[in-house]
Amino acid sequence: MSEKSKIDHPFNEDQQQWLSGFFAGANTRLLQDGGQELSNLRPLTVLFGTQTGNSETIGEGIISMAADYGLSATLVDMDDLEVEDLAKIERLLLICATYGEGEMPDNAEILWEAISEDDAPRLEATNFSVLALGDSSYDDYCKAGIDWDSRLAELGAKRIHNRVNCNVDFEDDADKWCAAALDAIKDTGSAPEAGAAITAKPTLKAGASDKPKYDRKNPFPATMLVNRRISGENSSKQIMHYELSLAGSGLRYEAGDALNIIAQNDPELVQLILAHLGLSGDEMIDGLKLKTVLQNFYDIKLPTGPFLDAAAKKSGDEELNRLLENADREALNAYLWGRDVSDFIIDLKLTFGADEFVQLLRKLQPRAYSISSSAKAHQDEVHLTISSVRYNSFGRKHEGLASCYLADRLGKNGKVGVYFSPNKAFRVPNDGDLPIIMVGPGTGVAPFRAFLEEREATGATGDNWLIFGDRNAKDDYIYQDEIEEWQKSGLLNKLDLAFSRDQAEKIYVQTRMKENGAELFNWLERGGYFYVCGDATYMAKDVDQTLQDIIAEHGKLDPAGLKDYMNSLKKSKRYVRDVY
Repeated sequence: MSEKSKIDHPFNEDQQQWLSGFFAGANTRLLQDGGQELSNLRPLTVLFGTQTGNSETIGEGIISMAADYGLSATLVDMDDLEVEDLAKIERLLLICATYGEGEMPDNAEILWEAISEDDAPRLEATNFSVLALGDSSYDDYCKAGIDWDSRLAELGAKRIHNRVNCNVDFEDDADKWCAAALDAIKDTGSAPEAGAAITAKPTLKAGASDKPKYDRKNPFPATMLVNRRISGENSSKQIMHYELSLAGSGLRYEAGDALNIIAQNDPELVQLILAHLGLSGDEMIDGLKLKTVLQNFYDIKLPTGPFLDAAAKKSGDEELNRLLENADREALNAYLWGRDVSDFIIDLKLTFGADEFVQLLRKLQPRAYSISSSAKAHQDEVHLTISSVRYNSFGRKHEGLASCYLADRLGKNGKVGVYFSPNKAFRVPNDGDLPIIMVGPGTGVAPFRAFLEEREATGATGDNWLIFGDRNAKDDYIYQDEIEEWQKSGLLNKLDLAFSRDQAEKIYVQTRMKENGAELFNWLERGGYFYVCGDATYMAKDVDQTLQDIIAEHGKLDPAGLKDYMNSLKKSKRYVRDVY
C-alpha cells in the first residue's frame, strides 16, 4: 500500500505497530493445544475489535499475564461473539481500535450493531474496562472505544477501571492499562467453587506470545536488494517495487501481513525548517544534536494540536485563530489540507527555541505497508509495492515520509529498520480448494500478488479471480508480466481489468463486478472468499455497495436476507478488507 494522505500521516486506526516491551517480565503461562485445566481461577473474557491486528496483539499479552492475577482468560474476536452471550460474561476487558473517520473496525460492526439495538440484553452482572486505540490527528479520536465504553455502562455493566485512550504511541499507556485493569477485575464477580476446574478455551499455541526478537524499539536492519520503478514514465504516479533481505533475522511472515518501515525525515526538509527558525541544528536535545533529533525521532510534517495552538498564538494569524476558536473541524481540515509544519513556519514567520519546538511535535511513527510477496516463494525476502507521495502546494514541494525515503534516499544495499505486524484475518483460506476473489486497484494489488504466490507455492487448487485497475493500461498496469504468466499457467482462472482513463466512459473495479455479478455470486455460493485492498474513503465503500447489490439481485434477497448473508460472510472471515 502507499502512504495514504497528502499531509502524510498514517491512515490506520491500529497504527500498524507491535506492542513492544509488553511481554517483558511477565510470568508467561501458555495455553496448550487442547486446553489446560486451571483450578480455582476466575474466567475472564478479553474481547477485541481490530482492523489490522494490534488490538489482538494486546489481547494476547493479557492472556499470557492473566494467570498471575488468578484469572483464566479467553481471547475472543468480536465477530465470534453473539450479543446474547455478553450478558453471561462477568469479567470483560475490551480492546477496540477506531478505523478511518471514527468507524468501528470491520470485525466489530455486527456485534456493535446488535448491542446498539433497543432490545440489547442488560449487563448488570458484567464488570468491565475498555482500552481504546486511535490517532489524535483525526476528528473522532478513539471514538469506537469511547462508544463501547458508554454503551456497556448504559446497559448496566459496572466499569471497574476507567477507559484509557491510546494515541499512536500506545505502548506505555496500554501496558499500564493492562496491569491496572487486570488488578481491578481479578476479585470481581462470583468466585469459582472450591476444587472446581475451569477449562480454558485454547486460544494461544506454545510460544505464540513470546516477545518478538525484532519490534518497533528494536527493528531489524533489512538490506535493500531491489529498488525499481514499475509504473510507466508517463504515469501520474511513481509506483515502486522493493525487495528487502531478511537473511539472518529469523523473522517470519504470512501473506496478508504488513511490514513496518522505520524511515528518516528528509535532511533537506530538516535544514529548511532550521534555517527559518533561526537555529543551527547543533543545539543539544537530550544529549543529541537538534538536527539529528529532527531527522530521526520527530514528525516534522504533521502539524499537531499543540503546534497549531502555538502557531496561532505566536503569529496572531486571524484565520488560524478563528478556526481554532470556533472548533470547526471541517473548516480546519480544509485549511490544513496540503500544509505541513514547514508551511506554517515559513508563511507565518514563526520562531521557536530548540526545546520549545521539539515539545510541540509528536514522535516519528513507523509507516506500515501491505506485503506483496509470499515467504514460501521468496526465502529470506519481503517485497513491497509503494506509490511515492509527491505533490506541490503553497509554492513548495512536499513528499511522503517513508515512500520517498525508500525511493530517493535508500539505494541498493542500503539498510532500513523493519518489523512485521500480523493481520490474521487477511489470509488465504486454510482450505486450498476454495475459490478466492481479489479486488485491488493500484497498489491495492500488493497483498494479492502475495496471495497468488502463496497459492502457487502450496499447490492450492481453488479458483483465483483478480479484479485490478488503475488509470491507464500503458503506464499503470503493474506486474503485468507476472499476471499474464499466471493466466497462462492456469493459476489465475479469471482476470478483469478496469483502466478508468482508457476510454470516454470511466470504468472502475466495481464496474467489472457488476458486469460479472452472476458469476461473482456463484463463486460466493461455492464457498468463495472475497478480499478488498485499497482506498477506504471511496473505492472500498463503492465495492461494498456493489457487492451488496450483486448478492441481493442474484440471491433474490430482501433487505433482511441480505443483511444475514453479509453478516455470515463477515463472521466466517470470507469478506475481509485491508483498506486505508
